[in-house]
Amino acid sequence: MKANKLFLFLVLLLSACGTLEVSVDQTPTLLATGTSLVPTDTATVVSSPTRQVNPTVTVPISSATNRVPPPTAILPSATTAPPNPTAAEQTVKIFLIALEDNGQSGVLVGCGDSAVPVTVTIPPTQGVLRAALEKLLSAKQQFYGESGFYNALYQSDLELESVTIAQGKAIINLAGTVMLGGVCDSPRFEAQIEQTALQFSTVSSVEVFINDIPLEDALSQQ
Repeated sequence: MKANKLFLFLVLLLSACGTLEVSVDQTPTLLATGTSLVPTDTATVVSSPTRQVNPTVTVPISSATNRVPPPTAILPSATTAPPNPTAAEQTVKIFLIALEDNGQSGVLVGCGDSAVPVTVTIPPTQGVLRAALEKLLSAKQQFYGESGFYNALYQSDLELESVTIAQGKAIINLAGTVMLGGVCDSPRFEAQIEQTALQFSTVSSVEVFINDIPLEDALSQQ
């Protein structure tokens, strides 16, 4: 009892002087914060930290500024101009006859004529020899275009069955009918086909068959 009275007296004395702060209850208690228990005084309020969760913002794909739009397909229209076909064409030569030129403009042929080259266009192809021969066979004018050169093949109806190159020799197989305008047309006919094939560096000689008959024999029957 004396100790308590002494303690109370000291408390009152020190409180009057303003030098002592005493909590009402010094007994430690446990404060629940979430799932943990932490000790605290009844005179001290412990605030458990509140976790702030940033809200998730959902941005629609269509409104994302860094989204790269897919490529737009351009559909052809009836008003769109087609590409220029001449940009992809190749050129080769076919050989025609300069009558009575006596070899001045080209290779001397038979009756004092010349086999001369004329540049023509063909579709892009690896088979340039075949394309050149087909271009020659398709020419049906007696005198070719504005050149005025004679075409000894114009009356014939021939198709190219096959063409092969073996060790520098071009073997050409034609099928159809041959029509000539006279004896001088035979060397002209032969020269036009052979010179058209010989323009290519891979060809050093030519052998021609018409309906499986050697060219000279087929022409001699006309």
